[in-house]
Amino acid sequence: NLAAVDALVTERTAAVIVEPVQGLAGAVDLGAEYLAALRRRCDQVGALLIFDEVQCGFGRIGAPFAATLYGVVPDMITTAKALGNGFPVAALLTSVKVSATLRVGLLGTTYGGGPMACATVLAAIDAIESQALLENVRRVSAYIRQTCVVGPVTATQGEGFLLGLRTSRPAKQVQAQLLQRGILAGGATDPNVVRLLPPFILKEEHV
Repeated sequence: NLAAVDALVTERTAAVIVEPVQGLAGAVDLGAEYLAALRRRCDQVGALLIFDEVQCGFGRIGAPFAATLYGVVPDMITTAKALGNGFPVAALLTSVKVSATLRVGLLGTTYGGGPMACATVLAAIDAIESQALLENVRRVSAYIRQTCVVGPVTATQGEGFLLGLRTSRPAKQVQAQLLQRGILAGGATDPNVVRLLPPFILKEEHV
């Protein structure tokens, strides 16, 4: 709701935290227009704009980050999950303006900068680049959209490999039937959406 942005984000707002493609909600894509409106409003009132890209970032939507895909630059990006390809690691990316306010020791963590975690991040980046996985995500995502609106599936939503299949009957039933066929799918807070988060190496023949 673009009209609500000005009303809800005011001079009393310190920061706006938003998930550009909302995962648990059922792969709800907020889109470039809405995110750009948030950026403009945050600039007007002096608030920070923070993208939660723990689930949608680091390649899952076919781009390095939603900020990249939509051309909207936040002040901070949180990232994890795909960042370590299953290894528990997370990172906070900030703008130069934000990082200039930080001093050594302000963001210390017990395991921050651990060599094992950093090695897995580098390996994940290398795999994504050397195997052209972002291109694969975009291509196979388009194929899923073209072929999977069948049976109880009435529409698709989301981006890349963070997709929602909108169903004409309870998603839990469809999810259970997929599991019987050896296909893992996620649920959502929307009872009529099955969530798909396949690995970046998925091919058309798997679909």
